[in-house]
Amino acid sequence: MPLRRQPQVALGVAVLALGVVLLATRFVPISSAPAWLLGLGLGLTLLGLVQRSAVALIGGLAALGLGAGLVLGDVAVGTLPKNAWTLLGLGAGFLSVMPLARMLGLRVHWWPAAVGALLAGAGVLRAVRDVELITPRAEIALRTWWPAALVLVGAWLVIRAARRH
Repeated sequence: MPLRRQPQVALGVAVLALGVVLLATRFVPISSAPAWLLGLGLGLTLLGLVQRSAVALIGGLAALGLGAGLVLGDVAVGTLPKNAWTLLGLGAGFLSVMPLARMLGLRVHWWPAAVGALLAGAGVLRAVRDVELITPRAEIALRTWWPAALVLVGAWLVIRAARRH
């Protein structure tokens, strides 16, 4: 396997594993889910910094932001609802990609900033007022099954890297 494809495979496996672990936490109570996210986020961010990989950096900062949001929501910082902290943390993770990538001299597309702005905006809306953005049933389904998207993205990254080999 070419040397430059190895980080892509590693990232794909990491995202796939993260998705499987987080999906499992929906059915098996694991109270340390934020710790997993923070650990994985830190590892991917460090990998992105060392290898100057924008993909690892994006994944790491997103995981760090989500983990931080979950921790802040669990300890009930301020009067913000738990899901507002989750949205704000994840949004902050994505928003931090562009400045850090620029400092490292990495080319990063605009989409992390757009995703971060949308998530942070939704978090602010949730914090400001009790706005029901989606139905309670859809929210339960989204909270339960969103890690399946990580499984799919991780599998896609691994398959894509394997096809190029």
